[in-house]
Amino acid sequence: MQQFDSNALDYGILDTHVVLLHQLAQVGNSGITVFDHHRKEHVFTSYNFGELFGHDMDAVAAAGSEYFDSRIHPDDLVQLLQNGIAALKFYHRIPEDERRNYKYVCEYRVIGNTGSYVRVIEQHQPLEIDARGNIWLTLGVLDISPNQDETQGIKAQFLNYKTGVIVPLVPKNDTTASLTKREKEILTLVKKGLPSKDISEKLFISIHTVNTHRQRILEKLNVVNSLE
Repeated sequence: MQQFDSNALDYGILDTHVVLLHQLAQVGNSGITVFDHHRKEHVFTSYNFGELFGHDMDAVAAAGSEYFDSRIHPDDLVQLLQNGIAALKFYHRIPEDERRNYKYVCEYRVIGNTGSYVRVIEQHQPLEIDARGNIWLTLGVLDISPNQDETQGIKAQFLNYKTGVIVPLVPKNDTTASLTKREKEILTLVKKGLPSKDISEKLFISIHTVNTHRQRILEKLNVVNSLE
């Protein structure tokens, strides 16, 4: 969906943002991140994630997105992946000059600083859009949600902060297929970069079975390849 020209991306812009984001984290007492969709990694994490959410900041620096994912409740992780793909598609369906007006707001569960799961609310919005119209850098602001009802699942929607209009992430008449336990196992190994042969040996199933599961995962998540 997004094709970047790495030579056209000026990372000096990120340095300018970082100075302001450190100040925002201090004043707002929220966890602040910047995600780079070109490099597919977090390129900024505010210092206070350890204090607010119990994150190991050395692990954040070493593992980045993989560490963040490890803190998310396993029942929420796959749905967040689906939502992330749907969110990018949403941004590309609206005019480029309106994309900065929308915040993607979601609630989900993470391991908190007490070691148990807490609900958090995260707001994402485009921070930088490249010359091709790609969402390049996104700003994330993470806070403890006032709603700590663990019986409620993930909540996700878009908010146009200029007009106040709320847009559900997925129309109510749509359905999202859930992955089976085996498909989640395979998806986890695919994410780690294992080829089908290694997955088949690790799970003691045939390569044909692995490839069948992989194809079903693509279909259920409505994506075209493993990278997406």
